[in-house]
Parts: sequence; structure tokens; C-alpha cells
Amino acid sequence: MKPTPGYYRRLLSDPKIRIAFTHTPIVGCSRIDNHTVIEELKNSTDEFADYYITGLENGEMQAIVENQYQQDYYAPGELYFKS
Repeated sequence: MKPTPGYYRRLLSDPKIRIAFTHTPIVGCSRIDNHTVIEELKNSTDEFADYYITGLENGEMQAIVENQYQQDYYAPGELYFKS
């Protein structure tokens, strides 16, 4: 059984860290060292921690951070809004 999307956020202490699948291109992010994330997940007793550990160790997943952290989302010609 797979966890719901974004479930890893409950397991990590840093809210800026994301875990992404390597088969999907992502723009605007930088890779970070997987070992620090793996060590934090190994200390977790959550049932899905092993799923993320396995994915990070065998290269199916990668720990990333966004290059620009922006909380205002807008489209050209629209007013700013928060979500």
C-alpha cells in the first residue's frame, strides 16, 4: 500500500524539503543530499517511512528544495491572492 501524496511532510522536520519521483521532471528546485533525509526517516516509527527510505536509496526518489519559496500565486492580468 502506498501513502497519499505529500504524506512524507508529516515525517520530516523541515517543511521546505520535498521528496520527488525522479521520473518526473521538476523545474525550479535543487537536489539536496538524500542521506540526511534517510537518517531522519530511519528514526521514524511510521509505517510508510520504509517506503520513502527504499525510494531514496534506490534512486526512484530524490530529496529537493524549491529555489524560490513564494506564497503568493498569480496569473498575468490577475490580482494577487493567497492559497
